[in-house]
Amino acid sequence: MNRLLVVDDELEIVKILEKYLTKVGFDVIATPDGDNAIRLLIGDKALDMIILDMKMPKIKGIDILKKMKELNIKMPVIILTGSFDEEKYLSDLRELGYNHDDILLKPIDLNVLLNMVNKKLGKGA
Repeated sequence: MNRLLVVDDELEIVKILEKYLTKVGFDVIATPDGDNAIRLLIGDKALDMIILDMKMPKIKGIDILKKMKELNIKMPVIILTGSFDEEKYLSDLRELGYNHDDILLKPIDLNVLLNMVNKKLGKGA
C-alpha cells in the first residue's frame, strides 16, 4: 500500500483528500502545517508521494520543495494551488525540476487527482 503525505492549510481540503485517498486504497498522512510536513518528510522513510499546497501560512509549498531538494528527499510530488501565478512560482518550480504536469488547480477534481497519483506512482494513467 502506498503512503501519501497530504499538506494543505485548508482543513476541509485535507479532510476530503484524506478520506477519498484512503477509500481508494492509500495510506494517508495529512497535515495542515508546513513545519510538520518537513518533520514527516525527514522522519518517515515509508512515504511514497507528497500532495502539496503552494500557498500556506509560515512555510509555503515552494519552501518545502526547496527543503526536500536540500535534503535530497526524492519522491513524486503533486502541487496544489488555488490561484497559480505562473510568473511567481513557475520559474522556481522549473529550477527545482517541476513543470505543468506536476500542478493541479483547485477546486480539485478527485478523479483527475487519482489519475495523477496513479500515474506518478507508476500504476497506469
